[in-house]
Formats: sequence, structure tokens, C-alpha cells
Amino acid sequence: MSQVHQPSVDKFTRRDEHGTIYSVSLEIVLYTRRPKPELAEGPIACYALFLERFGRHLNWYLASSMRRVRQFSEKYVDIFPTLCREPDKKPLPFYRVFHGSGIRDYLPPVFATLSDGDDSCLQIHLPPEWATNWNDLRTLLAELAGAFPYRYGHVGYALCWNDMSVERDIEVSTLIRPLLKRYPGLSLGNPFELCDQDLPPVNWLTLIGPELLETIGGIDNVRQALADDDAISILPLGRGVGIKAGETPQLGDLNRGDDLPLYRKVGTYLREYRGEPEIELTGLNEEESEAWLARFDV
Repeated sequence: MSQVHQPSVDKFTRRDEHGTIYSVSLEIVLYTRRPKPELAEGPIACYALFLERFGRHLNWYLASSMRRVRQFSEKYVDIFPTLCREPDKKPLPFYRVFHGSGIRDYLPPVFATLSDGDDSCLQIHLPPEWATNWNDLRTLLAELAGAFPYRYGHVGYALCWNDMSVERDIEVSTLIRPLLKRYPGLSLGNPFELCDQDLPPVNWLTLIGPELLETIGGIDNVRQALADDDAISILPLGRGVGIKAGETPQLGDLNRGDDLPLYRKVGTYLREYRGEPEIELTGLNEEESEAWLARFDV
């Protein structure tokens, strides 16, 4: 199944006098429902891996207890592990470390943990060039998925913006609606809003954790179900699997008739596990939000 030529991700970057309002990244998100004491060492290992790969590019950090960002340096490396090891049963802390010139100039690489109720997720924004570097990306994903006990996850293009900046949250909310409605391959970039969903939407790479994989019947059943399209590949990732829809991630463009048929094939396969969410996402009303969540269902 062929994929339509897509627009350049460079056209999606928007800036003002304070810096980048939003851009497009290659986003990795891993979701979990385990309390912090059961999973702390996994996110800490992912954080250490991220610092090893991207630490020289990181300028700022922000934790939920802080009112403003601080410059990131070796002096503050241990803050995230300390927050993760606090003796409570809360989910992962709100924390992020990122590139850019300040809270309103938020650029990849980004490492963040976010939560909603008992659910939490680990998010990484990478520069979009990583989309064409599959060997290095697969190595990174294998290490992350091996350390983090994920129930679900996805990798693909996303809007990269800082919702912990009040100014950017207000600005971006009014700007991203037409992008999300036109380009189905773009993720929202704010995954904490999806933490409590049974199964957030698929993307270029869809990660299925061990519990759902067992329900489906294992990796062989996944391979058999999607075997009729050789553009879709299945690979082990940690204790789960990744379903890759095409060689590289795609944006799609509904104005040009490109609704990402490979993504929809994976989405249709997993549809029965997604539930019937009622939610209002940033930039969309409730009806638009539910349509966006269901965009790959059939």
C-alpha cells in the first residue's frame, strides 16, 4: 500500500518574539497505570539513557513544585530520580527537561513525565530528523521499552509545545485546531490528556504492552492479523510489541485525500480495545475530540 508524498515538517514551525510557539517533533510516549513505587526505577533508567544521548542539548528543567524554569546543569541531574523515589503511591511526577532559550521557546530534545489521576506517561520529543534514522531509533526504543513497564505507547510526528507555560497554553489552544483536523498523522503533543484512555490512537509505531498482548493472543496472532500488508511490520519491544505502519512516519493531508491507510489498518485492528472515550482535548471541542480519537478506527 503506497503512501502519498507528505508536506515538509518545517512548514509547521511557528514563532514569535519569545521563541518557538510550536514545532513538529518525532514523539515517543509510553503510558502506564502502575503506582510510582512499582515503576520508579524504569523511568529513572530511561532518564539516564536520555541524558547520555542528549544531555549536551538540554538547557532548562521544570518540576511541578517550581514556579519557573531553571537552567539545567549537572547540579540538578538528580532531581528527577529523587522525585521518583519519594515514598508515596502517587503516579509519576510532573517533570520536564528541554532544549530552547526558555519556557516559551520549547524545543526538542525533551524528556517529560506527566500524570492524570492514577495514570501517567513518559514522553520524549526528538528532532524530526530521527524519523529517517530507523536503526538508531529502534535501538533507543528497545532500551526505553525494556526499562519502562508500559501498557501502551506510540511513536510518530507530534506538535511540540509547552503546556506548562500559561501563555503558550492559551496561544497554542487557538492555533492547533486546523492542524489536527487536517493532518491525521500529527499527535496532540500533550499526552497526559490521554493517560486514562483504554487505548489512545495508533500512530506510525504503536506499542502494545504485555497485558493487552496476552489478551490479543501474543505476537504471532498480531503478525497473522496484519500479514496481508508487507508495509506493516511487527517487532518485539521489551515485554510487548511494536506495530510499524510504513517505513517512515507520515503526516497525511485530508485536503489532498491522504488519510493514512496504513495507520487506519492498524487502528481498525485495535478498535475494539479502544473503548468509547468522552473527552475534550486541547484545541478541540468534545465532538471534534471524539472524532480525532477515532480517526483511524475504520
